[in-house]
Amino acid sequence: MAEPDPTTVPVASARRARWTWRRRLGVAAITIAVVALVASLIVRLPYYVLSPGMSRATEDLITVRGAETFDNDGAVDFLTVSMRQVTPIEVVAAWINGTQQLRSSEEILGRLSPGENRDLDLRMMATSKDAAQYQALRRLGYDIRRLGTGAVIASVVEGGPADGSLVPGDVVTAVDGRPVELSEELIGAVSASSPGTVLVFDVEPFDESREGARPARRVEVVVGARPDEPAKGYLGVTTFTRDLSFEFPVEVSIDSGSVGGPSAGLAFTLGILDVLTPGSITGGLSIATTGTMQLDGRVGPVGGVPQKVVAARRQGVQLMLVPASELEEARAHAGGLRIEPVETLDDALAVLATVGGGDAVLPPAPPRP
Repeated sequence: MAEPDPTTVPVASARRARWTWRRRLGVAAITIAVVALVASLIVRLPYYVLSPGMSRATEDLITVRGAETFDNDGAVDFLTVSMRQVTPIEVVAAWINGTQQLRSSEEILGRLSPGENRDLDLRMMATSKDAAQYQALRRLGYDIRRLGTGAVIASVVEGGPADGSLVPGDVVTAVDGRPVELSEELIGAVSASSPGTVLVFDVEPFDESREGARPARRVEVVVGARPDEPAKGYLGVTTFTRDLSFEFPVEVSIDSGSVGGPSAGLAFTLGILDVLTPGSITGGLSIATTGTMQLDGRVGPVGGVPQKVVAARRQGVQLMLVPASELEEARAHAGGLRIEPVETLDDALAVLATVGGGDAVLPPAPPRP
């Protein structure tokens, strides 16, 4: 019997070793691929994706007590944006999908936690509803009393008359001994004074615990001249009313569900008008709007306009109103949808009058305060 070649054993062993290593490398590669795939599906990145949300009629959400209501043809839709923190695979999908946008966590949240941001959104929604009710009822001629506890200094113009005397966070509660409850009362007192007049302000802190807050005090300020109207007094501050509330003669509630933020203000205003008006505010059309509603009737800009336009198109609305400053962005995604710019509630009602609604079905507008 021939002796076995001693070289065949190590060769076979080497082949088996190479096969073993290849198999191990293959298993490792598959494992890494699976882990990477799973990570791409579940790991959340510090980015959010904005997607088209819903377009929903406001009239169905509005309940009124103390006034007659009407069912009209057409509808005023408010628009939402869907937002979620993304995984790696969703980042890729957002880059491919033209209707989605990526935003960093800092852009969305700032320094707030997700919970704090949610609370802020809900507070802004509540404020938006108040402004909508105020504007709608005033447009119908109702007298609405506003209440507050002082004018809060939001900012001070550097080098202006109040610089060094008033600081952000101060609350003016009286001017020359006359109580100030609303921001407008402070503005009126200053505007009614002549440049060079010395006004005496009673001031207290908005938040005593805030770092840098000054104690309650009496402040004298020499009033300057308004840049646009030199005969009127000028303080050089921006203000808002502390503890602003309203005494509404008609009770209006809006069931906005879990939706937050202020961007439905214009839609809610028009929706309330539609419910309280025997003629259709939309001229019988299905319309959609986006924009904040200010207490002076101005319509403010919002976020997520491209996604809202897409949501409106999917719903099949016939006309969309957007803040004037965002018209170009909105029309870039409009397709065949008619989109019109508005800067105020009056603008919105004028546009709707062109389709048989708006001012065409409302009583004459009362003078604004």
